[in-house]
Amino acid sequence: MKLCKTFILLALFHIVFMLVPTTVGATDDDNQSSFINSYEEDLTGDGFREHIILKGSLFSEKSNFYRDVWLDIASPFAHQWKISLEGGYNPEVRMIDLNHDHTPDLLYRVAKDEDSLQYFHQLYTLKKGTAQQIPTPKHHHIQGKFLDDFKVEIKINPAMKPIIKNISNDKQHYIEEKIYKENGELLKEKSIKPKPINALEPTLISKTKGYGLKSRQPVKGLGNDDILGEIETLWYYQNEKWIVLTTEWID
Repeated sequence: MKLCKTFILLALFHIVFMLVPTTVGATDDDNQSSFINSYEEDLTGDGFREHIILKGSLFSEKSNFYRDVWLDIASPFAHQWKISLEGGYNPEVRMIDLNHDHTPDLLYRVAKDEDSLQYFHQLYTLKKGTAQQIPTPKHHHIQGKFLDDFKVEIKINPAMKPIIKNISNDKQHYIEEKIYKENGELLKEKSIKPKPINALEPTLISKTKGYGLKSRQPVKGLGNDDILGEIETLWYYQNEKWIVLTTEWID
């Protein structure tokens, strides 16, 4: 009889256990994480590949927006790293040697809008056994302003000749916004501030120099829809800083 009761209790316990849902890979706040992608690459330069898993937590079941994104990295020698990343849409990682130490770096990008028009980037190296962030390139001297006769002036850096762009094709818009009179006279001084770099693309400079980054940075007039042009720059990482190889204005 005791054996029969024990069997019944074990059977009931098994049924209850099977009905209890389990959460795999949950984050610390009990929100279920999602597998995004996995990679294998030697990131430390020791000759052995690390196992890299890109994970994230979606804002909700019906959303494509990842509220949290991170990398779980494990080496064959039980070393582990976790790197927290910016949230957004369509997160992805590329592994390319951008600081030229003969070891791939982690270049992360994530879209900040559903249309993937604006990206956020992060760059990391694990060469010395610790995750170290490398700042991404950025311009520090871009300035712009409206001029008389329906023109704008864009200064990319002090060493370059300013770009003068004719905006007379859209003059009615600027007249209605009280920037110009009908005759093209400027009614008030108005500066133009560039938007942040919205894309970084790894670009091979040469076989000997390796890879750099090509950036695209929109310049807008009065609003997000008023795109005056784009600054395209080729960057190269040297002596622990980004230097400009070429810069051009694209209408």
